[in-house]
Amino acid sequence: MGLSQETPSTPSQFGFRIYKIIKDGPLSKAGAKEIIDFIIPPFEVVSQKITFNDWIKSLSDKTVTIKLYSLLYRSFKYIEIKANKLGNKEGVLGAGVKYENYENADKNILHITSVKENSFAKNKLNLIAYEDYIVAAKIKDDPIISLNKEGFNPLEILNLIINNNIGNDITFFIYNIKNGFRISETKLEKENNNERFILGCDVAYGILHEFPKIKEEDNNINKESINENNNSNTNEIKEINISIKDNIELNKELKQSNKEKNIELIEEDII
Repeated sequence: MGLSQETPSTPSQFGFRIYKIIKDGPLSKAGAKEIIDFIIPPFEVVSQKITFNDWIKSLSDKTVTIKLYSLLYRSFKYIEIKANKLGNKEGVLGAGVKYENYENADKNILHITSVKENSFAKNKLNLIAYEDYIVAAKIKDDPIISLNKEGFNPLEILNLIINNNIGNDITFFIYNIKNGFRISETKLEKENNNERFILGCDVAYGILHEFPKIKEEDNNINKESINENNNSNTNEIKEINISIKDNIELNKELKQSNKEKNIELIEEDII
């Protein structure tokens, strides 16, 4: 399984993707959305003059304006929040985040294009063709692994996750165009004594299978864009048959890329 290298992104293209929002917390009250919204820190954080954690601490017990990037609208917005006090069990902002490139997030996902009956994808994950996108996954007690990763395509990352965790409990982060974000928790188990793990669905990624986009003035999904996606075969994978190949080396590279960024942040803990 070869690696598809990408041109490194500039720090200004990164933000902190919201994976969890505490109900009735500061970000929840301001209308921020899980999976869709990225917190865009000020220049001092981007330039590494201060850490993200120090910036979060500086917001404690203040009414502040936070800049967000909305993946659904492909635009920036500002929200005003009353931050919690430092030490609050729900965090200063009331969210769990992960450092990601927001400009690539619309393409670095897997679009479900068909689902086989009586498959793992159908019976365990309840995946729906042309409605669902796999965004990320998490093994119990480990950090979230986003498919939006610098230097790798999303299918390579999903292969890595599954190959290294057959028999383990896993949580998939899924976005549905009709019902929004959901998580699907299950155990990765082979079925019918198969030598390989078979997910049982077709997927696609790339420009013609990107995360859904809606207009600012419209609360409905852009149906024309979705129909175009339905007719596209770009970068389509006919079935995910997982087999172990270069996963040890790939896993090392994923971990090393995190170290090289030298970004101090809290992954999944509440900020």
